[in-house]
Amino acid sequence: MVNKRKLFAVICYIISLACLGCCGYITYITYTSVLSELQGFLTFVLFWIGSYWFSTFFSQLSLKKGKDGKKIRFIGKKTRRFMGDVLTILSVALICFWAYMYVTRYTNLLSFLNSK
Repeated sequence: MVNKRKLFAVICYIISLACLGCCGYITYITYTSVLSELQGFLTFVLFWIGSYWFSTFFSQLSLKKGKDGKKIRFIGKKTRRFMGDVLTILSVALICFWAYMYVTRYTNLLSFLNSK
């Protein structure tokens, strides 16, 4: 039988990845001007916060301190680290892309990229 805590940790990880997938889709449809930038950004923030929460739940559920103070791992150390790093990298990449969209559309800082 699978440990319930491990199962809930994996479920939280999948939900976090799904939220980041929604963030990516919202970013894409905003970038292609299907969705207004304000609506896209506000929706992105909601899903991004959801992803952060479920990432935190995953972290807390996959590791526990026992009564003697030792760590009890429900998911292996390297696997847990890899899974957390994937969420962090995707999250930071999406935020950086939003910053790129803002800088290219509303400032002249990167105007040399658009000149022909």
